[in-house]
Amino acid sequence: MTTEFIDVSTVDDIVTISLNRPDKRNAMHGPMMTELLHAFKTHAADQSRVLIIKGNGDNFCAGGDIGWMQKIAADSDSANYEDAQLLADMLYQLYIFPKPTIVLAHGATLGGGLGLLAAADIAIAAKNASFGLPEVKIGITPSVISPYVITAIGERAAHYYFLTGERFGADEARHIGLIHQVAESDALLSVGVSIAQTLLQSSPNALRSAKQLIRSVTQQKITEELTQKTSEHLAELRKTPEAQEGLRAFTEKRKPVY
Repeated sequence: MTTEFIDVSTVDDIVTISLNRPDKRNAMHGPMMTELLHAFKTHAADQSRVLIIKGNGDNFCAGGDIGWMQKIAADSDSANYEDAQLLADMLYQLYIFPKPTIVLAHGATLGGGLGLLAAADIAIAAKNASFGLPEVKIGITPSVISPYVITAIGERAAHYYFLTGERFGADEARHIGLIHQVAESDALLSVGVSIAQTLLQSSPNALRSAKQLIRSVTQQKITEELTQKTSEHLAELRKTPEAQEGLRAFTEKRKPVY
């Protein structure tokens, strides 16, 4: 698939997707979301091992393209729904992506862009990053992104930022759990690549299983049934060839070969 609104490159098993509408602050519209959805599906099934998402230009992603949303709102009910569902499908595909995902945020990271960040496994922000959920100021709500954002920041913080639409910086984003690290603006990409290279040192199967474990355990009560499921999960993993290699490498004091 030829892409116009995203750039895709692969180096050393690391796929990097760059949002590429810098003149629009990388605001998302239908064609960009379609390209992202296709890219996520394609690279979920290939031999790559880590996915990085970043933005070209001065901003990561300023949310939805207002002009595009006006056009869609004036279209048919079915077209309006299909566009909203496209955003939902794209974010869900990122959320269930089987390999580790890293978002690198800089400049404006608003609305749907914040949703992209929240749906990823790891989020790193530059010191100049600015976050916000301004939807209520234009008469809508952060509906589609809400499951991912609320999971990241919690219900209490969501009440404040969903209702006020207030902008906040990288330090506050880290404080409320939206991001994991703050980096110097000129070091953002190198920090992301360093984390990706660290992930490459781990078992691909274990990383996939860890993601599945998090999704299955989150929000569950600690019960005897849950403890049995987690015991089965560990026992099954220990039998895999990658686990056997990892255990041997540890005892032999060498790096595992995955």
